[in-house]
Amino acid sequence: MNEFDAIQASLASFTKSLDEAVSNQFVEMRKCSFFDPIPSEWLTPIAEQAEIKTFERGEALTTEGDTMSSFYVILFGSATAYYKSKPVGVIRSGECLGEGVFFSTETLERSATVIADGQLVVAEIKKTSLDNIQGDARAHMNKALLLALFKKLQGANRKIEQLMR
Repeated sequence: MNEFDAIQASLASFTKSLDEAVSNQFVEMRKCSFFDPIPSEWLTPIAEQAEIKTFERGEALTTEGDTMSSFYVILFGSATAYYKSKPVGVIRSGECLGEGVFFSTETLERSATVIADGQLVVAEIKKTSLDNIQGDARAHMNKALLLALFKKLQGANRKIEQLMR
């Protein structure tokens, strides 16, 4: 095998590894209810932009006041959100956090510190990667985010109703 063949074999192996990683990300994301509104054909380009991350109990996903550079979808586990060191809510599998970065054209700060309650698996999509999600994939992602925001609004309305009783 000459040097050129060795480079080609190495490149082919690397490409195969990348394809497998994206495939695994796609499979994990497809299992998550957040991505239900997105047809599989349009989830693939989104999965290509995501990074699957794990956190252990007590690890922070976000810190209040930090600049938002990505948003997260919880694939497995739960995390507690803290505002000024007080717990304000729990985020569970299928829910997202930091979705404002997806819609914003300006720099935003994190409004809460979010700590993993136990082992946590998330899909992270960086703001810099969002521009790579175009066309129908972007439209379906917008739909998923709007549904997530609607669910959050419903939850906030329920909390307000409870407080007014």
